[in-house]
Amino acid sequence: MHLSNFLKQGIRVQLLIRIIYKFYSNRKDICQRLKYIVRVEVTNDIFAIKFYAARDKKLDNKYNRILKMHNYTETLRIFMTCASIVPLILQEFPLASFVINGAQSLDLESNKIEGRANNQRFRLYKNMATQLFGKERFEHYEFIEISSYLMVNKKECSDIERKKDRIKETLLNLYDIDS
Repeated sequence: MHLSNFLKQGIRVQLLIRIIYKFYSNRKDICQRLKYIVRVEVTNDIFAIKFYAARDKKLDNKYNRILKMHNYTETLRIFMTCASIVPLILQEFPLASFVINGAQSLDLESNKIEGRANNQRFRLYKNMATQLFGKERFEHYEFIEISSYLMVNKKECSDIERKKDRIKETLLNLYDIDS
């Protein structure tokens, strides 16, 4: 049986599935275009979206790296490409809820790492999610202390707070996050 059938029937699936998407940044004078990997980790009806430059795939800090060759516009294009995956997932999994964590930025030139709480990626994701996805289909939650943003799907949900708490508990256990 396909995963979407389990979710549609309300069967709790506690396994982790990864869905991989790939795209390229625009070519720049200072560098070739970069290949990016978007990794969507699925547990039950929770879809966690992560991305990194493919060249960094073996690095422990692949989600944290700042690539200086991208200006603000190109960075937004990368984030928008990741966000464009949400409607694709909803076609296949209409009950999907989404979480994205604003990874702490690591500036390789200054060797500085950003703080965990309310970091710049989290603030950008929060603004983009609110503008792109609104509140009709999703209830939006911010976990500022860990820079995580959650969009809980309201479809076929009678108790949105309970669903939010269940998702938060799952994420805390799955990703070993201190709340």
